Amino acid sequence: MSSGPVIGIDLGTTNSVVAVADQRGARVLADSDGVTLTPSVVSFHPSGDVLVGAPAKERRLLDAKNTVYSVKRLIGRPFSSYEVKHAQERFAFELSEGPSGGVLVAARGETYTLSEISAFVLRHVRKVAEQGLGQECGRAVVTVPANFNELQRSATKAAGRVAGLDVLRIVNEPTAAALAYGYNKTSTERVAVYDLGGGTFDITILQLAGDVFEVLATAGDTFLGGDDLDTAIADHMIERFLEAHRYDVRQDVQAYERLRAAAEWAKIQLSNKPDIQLCVEELAYGDGGAALNLDYALTRKQLEHMCQPLVARTFDVCEDAMKAAGLRPTQLDNVILVGGSTRIPLLQRMVAEYFGREPRVDIDPDLVVAQGAALHAQSLSVPARKAPFAKVSLKKVAQSTGDALGIAGGADLDEEITNVGDRPPLPPLPPPPVARAARKATLPGQAPPPPPPVALDSMADSLADDDLLDAPTRAREPSYAEQPTRVGTLDFNPSTTEDASGLLMQIGLDAEDGFETPDEERSSLIVELGDDAFGRDSVPMEEVSHADVPVDLGSQAPAMLRAALDEEVDTVTGAIAAVAPAETAPQAPLLLDVTPLSLGVETVDGYCERIIRRNSAIPAGQTKMFTTARDRQETVVVRICQGEDRRVSENQLLGEVVLDGLRPAARGKVQIAVRFMIDADGTLQVRAQDVGTGQQQQIAIKLIGELPEDQIEQLRERHEAKLGG
Repeated sequence: MSSGPVIGIDLGTTNSVVAVADQRGARVLADSDGVTLTPSVVSFHPSGDVLVGAPAKERRLLDAKNTVYSVKRLIGRPFSSYEVKHAQERFAFELSEGPSGGVLVAARGETYTLSEISAFVLRHVRKVAEQGLGQECGRAVVTVPANFNELQRSATKAAGRVAGLDVLRIVNEPTAAALAYGYNKTSTERVAVYDLGGGTFDITILQLAGDVFEVLATAGDTFLGGDDLDTAIADHMIERFLEAHRYDVRQDVQAYERLRAAAEWAKIQLSNKPDIQLCVEELAYGDGGAALNLDYALTRKQLEHMCQPLVARTFDVCEDAMKAAGLRPTQLDNVILVGGSTRIPLLQRMVAEYFGREPRVDIDPDLVVAQGAALHAQSLSVPARKAPFAKVSLKKVAQSTGDALGIAGGADLDEEITNVGDRPPLPPLPPPPVARAARKATLPGQAPPPPPPVALDSMADSLADDDLLDAPTRAREPSYAEQPTRVGTLDFNPSTTEDASGLLMQIGLDAEDGFETPDEERSSLIVELGDDAFGRDSVPMEEVSHADVPVDLGSQAPAMLRAALDEEVDTVTGAIAAVAPAETAPQAPLLLDVTPLSLGVETVDGYCERIIRRNSAIPAGQTKMFTTARDRQETVVVRICQGEDRRVSENQLLGEVVLDGLRPAARGKVQIAVRFMIDADGTLQVRAQDVGTGQQQQIAIKLIGELPEDQIEQLRERHEAKLGG
């Protein structure tokens, strides 16, 4: 492993930045031309060379079909997603479906995964750092939007590995920005980080107390950014050209790319000027081969009219985050602007109006995320000495299945987060007001907004109200003797009931072990794992017992939480590798982040049962109990999804866990514990085990669109060959 400095990288949609923190503070590193912003563009030259950065951006105007940009919007998304289909209509380069359901880019007769495209950019900024520092830089902290899901985080990690980087930590961009603004301060304050970049928007509410950075809530839109404004301006140019010459530039992908580049230039100029004029020469050719030019003028007022609807969308997302945090916009101490798109004067005025205060732009919005990542990287740069696991002790009452289920640490950490540090308590808050952005009246002829999704906790009641319960259908199932072996997903079973204390005894937990669990907290779901969820009738859920019981960590909580951020949680035992940092190592900030989206599993008729809820503090863990729904069922397929909708089809399908080798038994006799754990990077691990035997079954976790280990190695070797090592 490299012994050089750990660098911080902001892998952006439009531009990427690399920084390092040392005794001189956090500083952004520039290339040989003194430029700090590297365009996140990759172009495949006819000579076989791969161009990255500014040279690639120039090639985009000449060879759009073989120049790839804005892949951050698509990375980690299934090819079948709406976002990819929409991008196919706009991008000049060709997109196709990969063997694992991901997206491939075609250029010069070869195909590339989006992780590989991002890896070209990462490898380039790594070389910028190595040239600036004069030493090898093989380790990095890489930032991602707070609202990135598991697939997108996994794809970003894979990009780092293809680029030859050891990615020590994935940090959310708003959290990195807060580090840059508040690192090692002693005051306690609440801040909002408003991050509008080229392709994504995030709003994150944090509480800062010394070196403790606690995320209270986060929300975002991973398909909203400056690219959308560029498209709006380009479409306006197209209309003007169509009126003048009766030619639609969208018919020529190369001409359209030239307009998008001109639109981006106009947007940037209008942040400092009241109006601009430009001429795009030889945009098309008319009768007799005469060149047709576009003479175009745009004022700031016209631009603001175009971008106002896009900016307004960000405040709908802000309202979502403020409600989750239980705050009013005016109750925040500071608002930090991040991302190049926040330079737009209209946006700054609207942000000031919404939050009731002028936003802070003390640090360059394009550079602040990389600086924050570098500060966190500095705290990881000195090798730490590992101490033995600090284990959470649980009394084993019956068969020792608690360890096998991994019920020890993840969820318990959440219980102690509010006790970290010596920060003063904050005053109680009144309920948040009705969202200003949400009070918009329905326009004439526009359908009213859909009702909010029904909470999954009340799904059984909802199903009963909708007459979805069909007892006669269930009665038509074949008998035990007639029932074949089944491979299925999740189902509900109202006939399966267990005594709550009995189940706790079975998995190795007991109320006598030093904690008391209220009755209402001892409720969770035993859900059946059975036939394919589509096309079958639902049956109600039974609330039986709570599989994750809070454990009192006492005074160990702050140290354990800090260790959890520095080292992986043992997902089998829940133990945390305690760290004794070297004396010369800087104190690492304690980053208490949250998961941006709910995580769950698919159930009967395509419903989603949430296991870890949105805005849960991480590291986190939660276990729910399931049981077989069919006689002699030996294999279960648990489909994992991320999102807030009741329907799996409206959420992001992440992958699946295949659990086979179950003992053949009557329905309801085989109980299965499904455990979700999210580590400090916000990445998900899933385990499923047979409660009765306590033995781990054969499990295959298949993440849709994920790169296999051998393919990552092949891509890394191809990179080195194309870029000369």
